[in-house]
Amino acid sequence: MKKQIIFITTLCLILSSCGQEETKTNDKALQLKELKSDLKTLTNDIKKLEIELNLNTKLPVKNRIPVRIDTLKEEVFYHYIEQPGKINSKENILVSAEMGGLITKINFKEGDVVTKGETVVKLDSDLMQSNVDELMATLELAKTTFERQEALWSKKIGSELQYLQIKNQYKSLQKKVDAAETQLNKLNISAPINGVIEELFLNPGELANPGRPAFRIVNTERIYVESDVAERYANVLQKNSPVKVTFDALGIQQQSSLSFVGQVINPENSTFKIKIDLDNPKGFLKPNGSASLEIQDYVNHQALVVPSQVVKKDMRGDYLFINDNGTAEKRYVKMGLSHDDKSIIVSGLNVGDEIIIEGFSEVVSGSVLDIKK
Repeated sequence: MKKQIIFITTLCLILSSCGQEETKTNDKALQLKELKSDLKTLTNDIKKLEIELNLNTKLPVKNRIPVRIDTLKEEVFYHYIEQPGKINSKENILVSAEMGGLITKINFKEGDVVTKGETVVKLDSDLMQSNVDELMATLELAKTTFERQEALWSKKIGSELQYLQIKNQYKSLQKKVDAAETQLNKLNISAPINGVIEELFLNPGELANPGRPAFRIVNTERIYVESDVAERYANVLQKNSPVKVTFDALGIQQQSSLSFVGQVINPENSTFKIKIDLDNPKGFLKPNGSASLEIQDYVNHQALVVPSQVVKKDMRGDYLFINDNGTAEKRYVKMGLSHDDKSIIVSGLNVGDEIIIEGFSEVVSGSVLDIKK
């Protein structure tokens, strides 16, 4: 009995001791949690105090981040659609013979400048010329006969029927001569425009036939650039929209405007055509050459514009850094259109804000700045 009492007493002491140790452990864990919370608060307070002290006491330059700033102001912003284009000539013509015949002479060679109406290719016209000469002789006789009969009829000599028959013969012969001369002229293939003989397709001794090209003539003084533009710009581009046309291979640039905006969408590639008329007095621009187009589709005369590279992005959105009394401030913004490394800021900035444009990649929010000029 006595041994049992001693055992129970010992067990109670052991359990009591364990309970006290567990209580002490819980107390220490709670105390550690409270200390960590206090440490976090103290750390934040220390950072705030450091920033305030940095503002009130000049840090050594070596401890500040060198940056350059630019004061934000309203400016004009243009946006352009960039498109490839192809040069064409409005006067690039394949000329064919209207009548068949043997080529007897070619009056010009490739590269020669010709004037509208000049004969370039001459066909054999001996037979046709003989017919015309014969008709002309007959016409002269008919004319003399008609004039004599007309003089007699004016004096009421002779019958009216005889007078009308002679008159009809004379008029009919006139029409036949005119038709024969027209056909004779068609045996000469003439230049339909002023221009340069680009290609000759036939040689003397060959037969020229209607529909078979005899030569190509080109006038490059007036050209146009043509391009196919994506359907999404159909409600943006209008006739007379400003265009900057660059011919990279030639180092030539011209300012112009859209002279034509197509009204039909090509179902094969969902594009529509645009054209830009250009002057080419020196002939440097050649048909089928390449061009680069910058078509103005937007202009804002009071835009807030920043360099595109200063804008960064995180999970929350686009942001940049501005100068706030010598420290960097992270400012979230809403972006608009961009062009030529410049971007419109739709919201988030105001006129007069000082944008960090150099050194922005080295700063974080709260960094003390060494502003360079």
